[in-house]
Amino acid sequence: MAKIKDLAIISAVTLFSTFIVWGFTGIDVIRRNFDGPYFAVVANSWYSFDRIRLAFSFPLPLEYYAAHFPLYPALMRLAAPVFSGKLLDAGMAVTLLSTLISAIVLYLIAHRLKWPQPLFVSLVWLFMWPRIWAVRSIASPETLFILAIIGSLFFFETKRYWLAGVAGALATLTKSPGVILFAAYGLWSIDQYIKTKKINWQIYPVLLIPLALVALFGFYFRQTGDFLAYFHSGDNIHLQLLPFKVFDSSQPWVGDFWLEDVLWIYLVGGIGVWRALQKKSVFGWFGLVFYSTILFVSHRDISRYSLPLVPVVLFGLSEILAKKEVRWGLMLLIIPSLFYTLNFLAHNTVAISNWAPFVMSSR
Repeated sequence: MAKIKDLAIISAVTLFSTFIVWGFTGIDVIRRNFDGPYFAVVANSWYSFDRIRLAFSFPLPLEYYAAHFPLYPALMRLAAPVFSGKLLDAGMAVTLLSTLISAIVLYLIAHRLKWPQPLFVSLVWLFMWPRIWAVRSIASPETLFILAIIGSLFFFETKRYWLAGVAGALATLTKSPGVILFAAYGLWSIDQYIKTKKINWQIYPVLLIPLALVALFGFYFRQTGDFLAYFHSGDNIHLQLLPFKVFDSSQPWVGDFWLEDVLWIYLVGGIGVWRALQKKSVFGWFGLVFYSTILFVSHRDISRYSLPLVPVVLFGLSEILAKKEVRWGLMLLIIPSLFYTLNFLAHNTVAISNWAPFVMSSR
């Protein structure tokens, strides 16, 4: 009964907090938030240059849309008939459902793996990273991506390797960093070999993760004639050869020198990952690889890039989150977090002059 009550609380908080943002901001602003309209372009066109050229007027190269992986647009398209063909409304619904399931799954994982205060961990995930409340309130693939990642890690942790591979493949088809799961499982395997001098061949289903990427590139070749379309999508890959290039304001996707928040993300993320590694869990290995990658990203939006790291940070800091003073401090941040979210969404919009291509015909 206690678990049912907790799940009811998570569901109510997820829905209410989303509706609050929608009410204050307005649905029109929510629909126009980046990168929802671009995923809707993919859902409508399936990367067809001719279709994009004829239907949409965004001033972007046709190759650009290959940076937006297809699983989330596919779900938008699948859900569109429920919303009279409106792709962005369908995308908002997919995001909301993904957020709700992610919060519940995170609670169940925390409960199963005996993290302290699983309910509070789940609620913290909904609010306490700078960008999470915003991205879960719009048409965005982020929470779907996080759901696939934590599902894959949990299945791997509990030795259900086929499910880990399938979930990891779905993560890869949602966003390109999903392939980091494969690197994390590889490092885990090396660590286990060093300790036991044995190779665990049972984990071979995780090969589905890189195979999903190869299959996607094959699909790109079919649709665009370019197997490596993702790498030719323009300035969308923000990894640099040296770390901390985000602090070079001349970088095209940085352009800012007010970057103190990035330091705090590095600090909290690093401490959380370190503590997760001490718990001898595959969550820690994923956190290590993902965190190391973030250090090489030169983009102002480190807060969004680091979102998949948050469940690992919560895992690492779960004992600290259980402290009364920490819980009160986090709860007091809800109000400023709301103001941050509303302000961010109000300015993170794309101009749309013609809404017709964003509605799928029922024929």
